[in-house]
Amino acid sequence: MTATFHFLKDLPLLLRSRWRTTQPLQFPVTRSASIKDVIEAFGVPHTEIGRITCNGSDIGFSHRVEEHQQFRVEPVPIPWDLTKATPLRPPFAGELRFLVDRNVGKLARYVRMAGFDALYDSQWTEADLLDILQQDRRILLTRNQDLLKRKQVVFGRCLRTGDPALQLREVFALFALTSLHNRFTRCMECNGLLQPVRKQDILSRLEPLTIRYVEQFKICPVCDKIYWQGSHVDRMMRLLQETQQ
Repeated sequence: MTATFHFLKDLPLLLRSRWRTTQPLQFPVTRSASIKDVIEAFGVPHTEIGRITCNGSDIGFSHRVEEHQQFRVEPVPIPWDLTKATPLRPPFAGELRFLVDRNVGKLARYVRMAGFDALYDSQWTEADLLDILQQDRRILLTRNQDLLKRKQVVFGRCLRTGDPALQLREVFALFALTSLHNRFTRCMECNGLLQPVRKQDILSRLEPLTIRYVEQFKICPVCDKIYWQGSHVDRMMRLLQETQQ
């Protein structure tokens, strides 16, 4: 009394160690369970799934698993068009907005640097993140597979690498973020939208060399941090450009 599951492409990387294989897996059917629950028992969060077929037909997460059924489980496509409804999830409405877990905290700064809305606080617990997602539809970015299995998480990504620069490249590829016209418009510390500020209004907060060589400044109206274009901006721009290669 078993069902067969075949996890395709890179999904085997997310399987629990005892099931980590590219070959079809046999799973005992001992009770009534949804396909979502069974897939997540294997270790793969529902956020990573782009399509499920049962005996050749597309199904949703609520499908009940029965013996002798054969399932093919595919990852979300790259790029991922979130505007299209599927049997697995509704469309994502509006601009892309992210919520970043503390286990990939540096990524939040990079996403903000690119000009995208990314909420992050190193003090937030898992309960805090789930509360935010209940009130505000965002895409959760994390490496915590168990967190992505929670029902409050509709859209999310289990990042495949621990390197923040490569994580940014992964996010850009997954969501087809090809434009950099909004770069450097958000505060990297708090996510606030930056505003121009007159040099004379912040002179007392600037170092002598900055006063001498820099004329244009921006300020975050939320946390009051001041920004200007220096050599660090060139380094950040190279990082952003590398995400599109």
